[in-house]
Amino acid sequence: MQKTKSESIVSEINSNVFFKEFTFSKNDFKELSSNQKLEFADNVVWLDELFFIYQIKDRKNDAPETDDRKWFQNKIINKAVKQIKSTLSYISSYPEIIIENEKGHKLNITEAKNSEKVRKIIIYTPNESFPEDLRQKRFHNSSQVGLIHLFHSEDYYWICRYLLTPTEIDEYLEFRESFYLADTVTSNALSEQYFLAHFLETTEIDHYNPKYIENLKNLPNANAEFDIKYLMDNITNDLSPLKYKTEYYPVIKEIAKLNRTEIYEFKARFKKTVEKCDEVDLVLPYRFYVPRTDCGFIFIPLTSGNTKFWKNALANFTLAHKYEQKAKKCIGVTIFRDENIEKSFRMYFGYEEKDWVYDQLIETILNENSPLRQVNSKRIENRYKNGL
Repeated sequence: MQKTKSESIVSEINSNVFFKEFTFSKNDFKELSSNQKLEFADNVVWLDELFFIYQIKDRKNDAPETDDRKWFQNKIINKAVKQIKSTLSYISSYPEIIIENEKGHKLNITEAKNSEKVRKIIIYTPNESFPEDLRQKRFHNSSQVGLIHLFHSEDYYWICRYLLTPTEIDEYLEFRESFYLADTVTSNALSEQYFLAHFLETTEIDHYNPKYIENLKNLPNANAEFDIKYLMDNITNDLSPLKYKTEYYPVIKEIAKLNRTEIYEFKARFKKTVEKCDEVDLVLPYRFYVPRTDCGFIFIPLTSGNTKFWKNALANFTLAHKYEQKAKKCIGVTIFRDENIEKSFRMYFGYEEKDWVYDQLIETILNENSPLRQVNSKRIENRYKNGL
């Protein structure tokens, strides 16, 4: 079935924000026993503990204006809500549902039923004459599946322009739910712009302040500084040869979970690592640790005389950083100049995941002659306003 205009737009937005690896928009599947074709959600985002289910509705421009309220009731409150319920039922009752993500990889989406954060979202595009009171309805509260977010497509677009990562959008959706539940009557009198502006100022939900709307005007236009899509595209292209298509997913998952401050730290160290590849002397790796996801990142520049040792360097430094930070997960990347291609670099990633266990040998090495830089803590009160 061909996508509607809104389905195509949402698919493109989600692919950019959540990455193609975690976005699914080709979602019909066949029931195994009857071979009957069943319709999954219009769009799905699945990133470990994050699972977002989208239903998307377009209002036909030639429909009578007087039918707006009837359309909203029939298409949004009735049909779209029912489709979300069906999707949740499918992943609970079927042992396997194979659908293809935007990267062209087929995955079993029923594994998402273990996700801790399930967000139900309806995005719609109405006529220009759509009643304002309907547009300001933030949620439908289903007795079966709980709160379902309602978004005008323009509002969803601008939210994804301001909030740059899956983590930030999830935080906003959580805030949106809490803010609404704190005062459902007043919330439906506020614009989506106010919800977002309040979130950018504070996640406290015990007050309103009209001055917060200025946050949307004063927010620095620093999207490029936190944009990691171009870098991710290059990383995934360089992750070869692979034993299987999705082998790199653990690496990109942890990168996709970063918020804008953490992306800034990632890019800063990545850039320094590239710059130091031309140094004559050995350069210690750059690193940082994200307590929120319990994942460390270490960046290892190798000079021309050390490139043949990249495998050992990658394994040892990744293990050392993981152990020293007592992290469950760690991503290492080693970068060095490609001797065969001028102005080009080789890049290799490593990923370690297991519970931290005391190791006397590693303890001795780190205590007596640590090969690691000091990790400094950095507290940001408001990542949207206070800079980095």
